[in-house]
Formats: sequence, C-alpha cells, structure tokens
Amino acid sequence: MKIAFLGLGAMGSRMARNILDAGHDLTVWNRSPGKADDLIRKGATEAQTPREAARGAAIVVSMVLDDDASRALWTDEETGALSGMDRDAVAVECSTISVAWCRELAAVARERGIDLVDAPVAGTLPPAESGELVIIVGGDPDAARRAQPAFDAMGKATHHAGDNGAATTVKLVINGMLAAQEAQMAELLGMAERLGVDRRRAFDIFCQTPVASAMMQTYGTQMLEGTDDVNFPVSGILKDLGIIDQTAAQAGAEVPVARATQQSFRNADAAGLGARNQTDILRLYELPPKS
Repeated sequence: MKIAFLGLGAMGSRMARNILDAGHDLTVWNRSPGKADDLIRKGATEAQTPREAARGAAIVVSMVLDDDASRALWTDEETGALSGMDRDAVAVECSTISVAWCRELAAVARERGIDLVDAPVAGTLPPAESGELVIIVGGDPDAARRAQPAFDAMGKATHHAGDNGAATTVKLVINGMLAAQEAQMAELLGMAERLGVDRRRAFDIFCQTPVASAMMQTYGTQMLEGTDDVNFPVSGILKDLGIIDQTAAQAGAEVPVARATQQSFRNADAAGLGARNQTDILRLYELPPKS
C-alpha cells in the first residue's frame, strides 16, 4: 500500500520507519532538509512538498508540532497535502492539536471530498521506536478502517473515540493527567526532602501502595535518578497544557488543576528546563547540595 508520512521529528521518524518496515511503499516529507536521509536509505521516497508526497497515496499521515504546522501542511493551496490527495484516500492527523482546529480541518477535508481522522498517539519515543503506540481515533469508522494498515504498523492497539475531535479530546485528557501527576510528584518529593525524609525511601514506599500507577513508578524513578534521554520535553508538556487551557476556555469548562499544573511547568521552563525531559521538573524542588 502506498502511504505518505509528513513530519519527521523524533516521533514521526520512528513511526514512519515502522510503516516502511511493515512493507508499505512510503513517501516522506519534512519541512527541514536531511531528516529523511535514513528512511531514503531504507527504501522510502522523499517528496519536496506535502502535496507531492500525498499524490497517489491511499493513506496520508501527519505528525507535526502544533496547529500552525498542521494548517500549513494540509491546507496550503500550492503545497498542501489535501490538494494532492485522491478522493478515496484517507487523511490521518496524528499531531496533538487543538480540538477546534481538528474539527475545522476535518470540515475542510470534507469540502474537498476527503475523509480525515484525528489519530493522536499515547506513548513517547520507546513505544514509537518499537511500534507499540496506543492510537486513539476520531472520525468516520469506515475512514478509520481504511487507515488501519498504518495504525497496525505504528501501534499495538487502536481505540475509536467518536467523531472528529473526540480522539484529540481524549489525548488532552491523557496528557493532562500525566502532567498533573508529574507536577504533584515532584513538589511532594521536594516537600518530603525539606522535612528531612529520604525522598527515595518515600518514593519506594509510595510504589508499594495502590496509589502508584506503573507510569508514575517509571517516571518517578526517572525524576530521582535523572536522565539525559528526552522522551518528551518540558516544552512539549507545556504546549499541550496550553491547548488544554485554550480548549477549556472555549468549552466553558473549569480546569483549575490543569491550570495550576501549567504554571508548574511554566516555572520549570523559566528555570531553563524547557529542553529537558519532563521528569526534570523535580529539579525545581530540590534542596541545594550541601557544601
């Protein structure tokens, strides 16, 4: 099957490689040059524009940073992917974007006779590498079925959430919960340390209780031990929290915990931690080293 993949950042390059490894005919595009080189060596074809990449593809997948990048990639009249797609092809937006833009994009695609599904993914670099992402899908079930070969290559499970925007909403719930738990864990471990309690011992006991999810056991360990690997940076969490804030305001929803979490990650970004892994938020609350 011919598949186009647009956006070869840390996540996208891994997702695209899994599509290629699954035996599909893959065409790729990235805004900045050089990102496609490894995939080309493995047999992918590089296009100069999203429109060129999308031409003749049965599935067109996007994985980019934000609404602006998504809008330019899909809807530019001269270079956008939608202008190059066949009417029986399906557009797949895997990026974490706002719900408002997701729904608008789906409507623009429909006007052109093209089905679009939002399909954000749950998971960071390791599951993207191994093809074990969880893919959440919003949109027409038949369009989702037609996109399933790409989902099978990229992930271990696919869950249909509802109409366009539903999957994006669920992704915001997931990322908001992740961020809130990380921010709370960091500040409470900092509190324990200031009270003279060994924070590692406090964390080890926490892990023996029903409160401790598998995720927080992993991320709490990374907080305490530190990591140079950046699976998801502080700036990425902050971007998603901004989308939650914007979306909640548009919906008239109260999200005080999400907004407090956003401030915690703003503080981490202001402290120079924006490019560090999300678990480095603990650095905000550590006692200075003893002289």
